[in-house]
Amino acid sequence: MIGIIGGSGLYSGLAELGGEEKIVRTRFGDKKVLVGENFVFLSRHGNPPVPPHMVKYHANMDVFHILKIKKVIAISSVGSLIKELEPGTVMLPDDLLDFTGRVWTYHNEKPVHVNLYEPFCPTLRDEISQISDMKIGGTYATTKGPQFETRAEAKMLRMLGASVVGMTVAPEARLARELELCYQPICPIVNYVDEKTTHQNTIDMVKAMESQIAEIIKELIERNSVGSAH
Repeated sequence: MIGIIGGSGLYSGLAELGGEEKIVRTRFGDKKVLVGENFVFLSRHGNPPVPPHMVKYHANMDVFHILKIKKVIAISSVGSLIKELEPGTVMLPDDLLDFTGRVWTYHNEKPVHVNLYEPFCPTLRDEISQISDMKIGGTYATTKGPQFETRAEAKMLRMLGASVVGMTVAPEARLARELELCYQPICPIVNYVDEKTTHQNTIDMVKAMESQIAEIIKELIERNSVGSAH
């Protein structure tokens, strides 16, 4: 059984796998999920979708804890900060920078400090990397959005060693670690961080990569099915 966080556009790609919609009640609100035989799919932004700074990350991650799912993959579209990482590439980052400016924790009543030195799950990353040709490794910088980055911000992120930038992974990674979940982002690169990037051409690339990402997810679900020979 594997947990999947993604956009609503993936529903059509997973429809053939079956499953039914269920409501999971968390401490932070109710969440709708699609539950199949070997997977649980949660739409990060909900329906209708909310912008990244309004996502209920605490509720989203708590769903997998409640359902006792330990392995969670997160589809997170990103912009490339380096020319070698072209749009259309799929990347599995192995490190994280957090510029959201917010505290992401479940421990508000007493001090509890978890080790985030390795922010993503290397075991799950290795498993995903065997499915198809992907870029393995690199640092994901998380900004709070909803605007794209300025020229100076992009320059700063490159100087700090970031490979890609997005708006969703830092809160998920931090909360997943506190819940002891094995969490790994799968990042479709949908634009370069430059003056040509717009909301529309980004959405167009997301749609162009949907079938590719859906195939990766379906293969990963198969590999995690009961009695799988993989």
